[in-house]
Amino acid sequence: MAKERAFGPHQLAEWLGIEPRHVRRAETRGLIPPPDVGDERWSEAVAKTLPDRVEEILSVVGDENYGTAPDGSKAGHRKPVKREAFGPQQLAGELDLQRWQVGRAEQQGMIPPPDVDGKRWSGAVVEGLRERGAEIREVLGDHPGLGSIDAAKRLAGRTELEVEREDVRVLAGEGHLQPVGEFRGYPMYSLGSLDGLDRELVAGVVGERQLWMERSVTAKEAAALLGWSAGRFEVTAERNGLVPGRLGRYDRVEVEGLPERDGARGSGA
Repeated sequence: MAKERAFGPHQLAEWLGIEPRHVRRAETRGLIPPPDVGDERWSEAVAKTLPDRVEEILSVVGDENYGTAPDGSKAGHRKPVKREAFGPQQLAGELDLQRWQVGRAEQQGMIPPPDVDGKRWSGAVVEGLRERGAEIREVLGDHPGLGSIDAAKRLAGRTELEVEREDVRVLAGEGHLQPVGEFRGYPMYSLGSLDGLDRELVAGVVGERQLWMERSVTAKEAAALLGWSAGRFEVTAERNGLVPGRLGRYDRVEVEGLPERDGARGSGA
């Protein structure tokens, strides 16, 4: 079965035969529903409800009518609708940006922090930003990047290796990946940086993790290996300075070298 498509703003605009700015304005005004795939893209099911509405969408947000007042009177060619303050979604529509680009631009200082209630931007600030939309799009690109889980999936698909989230974190920790932003405190990595990683580099990181998994055990596995209770293992490990390593796992050789192992087994503790 073919995988169902998902459309970003530019893909949706091209598919509908309109321009990306029309998509963003239509979303801001509720003429197009919010993205339902990862908060950034529209599913094929949603997209298929829109072709019959293109004429309606353009009648409201097309260039000739942008700025039309609710009563149908003209507010001036491309004159923005006046409002006292703009939330992130409204600001995105005014600057012809995607919602994530507003957050990313704010993180990078291209958009100042909200000056109204700490959540919205005043009309004066928005007016001063109108000419910066193209610059922001050029700097940030048209994709927000991937978190570590999706980044691992992308690397796995390209390299045909068993890449996992931990491998992405190691690659980033070693300086091979630089986050382009963050989402809810988690780093996001650009498609370009992920696709530019050398396969042998990725293979080395994956191999090291797999080797560690083979020669290490969890706390529960360590207790079972020694014939101890979980509590006895944890206390004994702590007393002997044995601490978990990568992924919270213990080196099997060090576990087997803990004192009183044989005695504990023999006593049935």
